[in-house]
Amino acid sequence: MKRALTVLSLLLLSLLLFSYFYLPSESMSNLYHRIPAQVRENSQLVAAYYYSQTGFDGFREYQFALYDPENKTLSIYTFKTYKLLKIWPRMKKSKITCKTPFNYSVLATSQEKLKDFKNCDNCRELLYKSRVYRNEEIESIYPSIKEVIEGKENTTYVNLVLVKDSEISTGGIKERVGDMGIILGRFGYRGLLHLPSSMSVPERSVILEFIAGENGTIRVIAHYPGNVTLSTTAKVKAPGNKTWTLEEVPLKDIVQKLKSEELVSNIKGSIRFEFSITREDGRIEAWTAWVNPAKGVEEIWRIYPQGKIKRTEFSISWEYSCQWLETDSLKKLP
Repeated sequence: MKRALTVLSLLLLSLLLFSYFYLPSESMSNLYHRIPAQVRENSQLVAAYYYSQTGFDGFREYQFALYDPENKTLSIYTFKTYKLLKIWPRMKKSKITCKTPFNYSVLATSQEKLKDFKNCDNCRELLYKSRVYRNEEIESIYPSIKEVIEGKENTTYVNLVLVKDSEISTGGIKERVGDMGIILGRFGYRGLLHLPSSMSVPERSVILEFIAGENGTIRVIAHYPGNVTLSTTAKVKAPGNKTWTLEEVPLKDIVQKLKSEELVSNIKGSIRFEFSITREDGRIEAWTAWVNPAKGVEEIWRIYPQGKIKRTEFSISWEYSCQWLETDSLKKLP
């Protein structure tokens, strides 16, 4: 009897260890072909991403971003393998398609490059412009704020925005906040391709410039890795009392605060982070905002002039939406 209990204990221990370490792996190429054929035929593959973690909460995430040049839509397909009740592997599939004002054809890459993914454990891999970048390499390819604004001291801005995301996405994030119901699109920009970048490097990511043009127009320029810039014109006019130039901004101090351990420690675990410089009520301000589903919080912090972190709790944060609130303060975006 004692021996039987010992054997049973060893079997249970082996099962626990197996469930802890084992998570089935899929081929990026095979998963890509699970996207409907009509979508693949009419669209261009513009990015792909793989992210994995081991352990009882382990998962493998596979993502594909496709751009349809005829319909001007951006589609994100996500396949995520995780453990149901932390034991049995299960795959969840999701998709979001949004209209986009940007032409992402410049990022088109061959699906053959999907064979370069290794599907490793506890790692990240990003396919961007026909090359797969791994782990720390990913952060190194993004432009920094300093690189984007160099030599533009006399440029008239409406807004300067840096957007970080933990995965490939588009649209705004849905949140359910207590009895207030669902909040749509508070974070994100209409039709923008969000690429994955680490929250530990807040000064590098996809960067947007909103530049005041002639007759009150706003030129929107999106800066992507590899000196790729995409542009469009916003549908609203630039408010004259909200424009500013870099000469009016203590940018060195702001970027130093942006890179501070105080901020980095707070945004760890977030799925999206935004940094922006605007003029509000005649005063130039620098804001950071992020959402962390694990903690159930959305937080906003004015880092210039110095302010306190404003924290809003929510019960659920799930999926992305192309819908936007009519009162959305980011409505000026295309």
